[in-house]
Amino acid sequence: MKINFIAILGLWSINLSALKLNTIFLVVPLFLASICCAQGDNSRQIDSLRWFLKENPASYQTKYKIAEILKDDDSASALQYVKTGLVEAKNDKDSYGIGKGLFLLGNFYSDYGYPFKGEQYYRKADTILSALIKSDSSSANLKLWVRNTFNIGVVRSYQGFNEDIYYINKISPIAEKIGFYEIIAKANTNIAIGFFNNGQLKKSHSYFVIGGEQHLKAKDYKSLTINKLIFASCLIQLDSIESAKEKLDFIAPVVDSLALDDKTQLYHTVLAEYYVKKSNYNAALENLELALQLLEGNPIQQNKLPLFMAFIKVYRANKNYKKGLEYAQVSLDLAKFYQNKIIEAELYKEIAYFYSKLNNTNRAFENLANYVTISDSLNIPELEREIIRLETEYQSEKKEREILELTNQNNDVELQLTKKRSQNYVLWSISLGLFFLAGIAYLGYRNIKKREQLKVAELNQLKYEQDSKVYNAMLEGQENERKRLAIDLHDGLAGRLSATRIQLEKLAQNSTAKNNNKRFVEAVKNIDDSLFELRNIAMNLMPETLFRYGLKNAIEDYCTSIGKAAKNTKFILQFYDSGEGLSQKTSLTIYRIFQELINNAVKHAMATEVLVQYLVEDDKISITVEDNGKGFLEAERSKEGGMGLNNLKTRVAFLDGEIDFDSTPNEGTTVHIVINI
Repeated sequence: MKINFIAILGLWSINLSALKLNTIFLVVPLFLASICCAQGDNSRQIDSLRWFLKENPASYQTKYKIAEILKDDDSASALQYVKTGLVEAKNDKDSYGIGKGLFLLGNFYSDYGYPFKGEQYYRKADTILSALIKSDSSSANLKLWVRNTFNIGVVRSYQGFNEDIYYINKISPIAEKIGFYEIIAKANTNIAIGFFNNGQLKKSHSYFVIGGEQHLKAKDYKSLTINKLIFASCLIQLDSIESAKEKLDFIAPVVDSLALDDKTQLYHTVLAEYYVKKSNYNAALENLELALQLLEGNPIQQNKLPLFMAFIKVYRANKNYKKGLEYAQVSLDLAKFYQNKIIEAELYKEIAYFYSKLNNTNRAFENLANYVTISDSLNIPELEREIIRLETEYQSEKKEREILELTNQNNDVELQLTKKRSQNYVLWSISLGLFFLAGIAYLGYRNIKKREQLKVAELNQLKYEQDSKVYNAMLEGQENERKRLAIDLHDGLAGRLSATRIQLEKLAQNSTAKNNNKRFVEAVKNIDDSLFELRNIAMNLMPETLFRYGLKNAIEDYCTSIGKAAKNTKFILQFYDSGEGLSQKTSLTIYRIFQELINNAVKHAMATEVLVQYLVEDDKISITVEDNGKGFLEAERSKEGGMGLNNLKTRVAFLDGEIDFDSTPNEGTTVHIVINI
């Protein structure tokens, strides 16, 4: 179920056409621009203005100011002040005064739930103001034109036409030029509300943030409060419950500063939505009852409709089907009164649901049939409306041509035929010329695009070749350094350790003391262990087994060596190809990849079982290393990648391969690499 609230600065009504009861809990319509009055002692301000009006009875500006102050408390008097002020402006032939009066009338009727009539006044104001700004583009004139144009988009949205973004685009350049940040902020909040109404919550989230920052920049704190309130509803939809509650708690101290009761009730309605998410239906109902009290006596019954639908949501959730049915029937009466077929259809479906739960099958089917009937009648494609519009334009043009033909029927027929032939020749010539030029332009454009694509492809190829050279030089340098170190360790340090071992053995043979002999034996054992470790290091630096016996034997040898050090680790080797057909450089790179993965599994993951798999199929090498170690999160891998992981990625990239990690904490890690041969 979707609840529909209006969040409009200075103007609050219901955007019924955007409502879809079976989707999201809360839907809000758009900000409407108004001419804001200073807050303060309204009664003293009105008395002062009325005294001035007695002295200057023809002052339409004063009447407009009084109307703006009274519009919330005494709408009838406010409307009368606007109308009399408009008469004075027309008598003075003051375009600005006429435009402003029409604008205020549009606000009044839109505020009280008559968007179509409001649009009519906005359109009249647009005619006056558009002409005015062509001759006088002062900041005041442009601001009024921006407000009026902005509101046309909003009231069109109320009526189900998604044109608000079109009008936002229309006013944005001028609003930015004159520094009208207040309206720009409302525009971004309206875009957020539009995405929110359409269920595009992530996009809505971004625009709420932008709009909030801009409201703050414009020091429009009332609009900022409403932005955060609707944003809280968006966060509830995104299941960011605690973030939503933080915003509601932030709003709570200032919610009473909102001018009208129907604005204050929005806070309690959103808070009720929060409690529904928390399954605290009693708290939700308490807030909805408070919101209903705030709306008592409000002449705009339309504002009660979203609140009643919120009750439906709660009673449906807590399975109080009788109460839910009561509110659904009251909501249906309001939807019929305001002639909104979309909500009427969805409410029939809700009523059918409640009757079915109350075991009244006949009434359930009856209301479901009403839902189907109305839904079918609403399925009029946008294309049909466009065809009707074009057909009307065509008929108008046709009648104009017929009148023209009747006017000229007494002219010389031959002359007319000659002119028509000449016109046809000219038209054909122009058409052929344009067609020829269009063909040349298209071919030229296509050739340019092809050349651009070829250049891009060549640049990509050059980049790939350059990267390959860099990778190759880097890896070759690493391997040469490894080879040098391995030779130095084997021929230098290993030789000296071996010579030292032999000398110790001779000393042990010549020694007569038992204690000395025992120490010699221990020293010899330490040297043997050092030699074993040294040979392992040298083998890792430059694996002779790889070059003599191939990749498979080298990996087996490496796993055996690792297994001696990590006695609790079991290795499972699955080689489905010997790797003999690979170049020495490719074999060495693959060996280093295996080395890094196996070493990570044993030393870092602390695995007790490691699967090592090598497969060649369809000109692709598949490498898999899977362990049952401690695993990791993706964020940890990105944060703690280190040199080993970077080297691994570099080697895979050098072989034109792809690498994929799949890890679960405390369950293990699987690394899969595919290399094109």
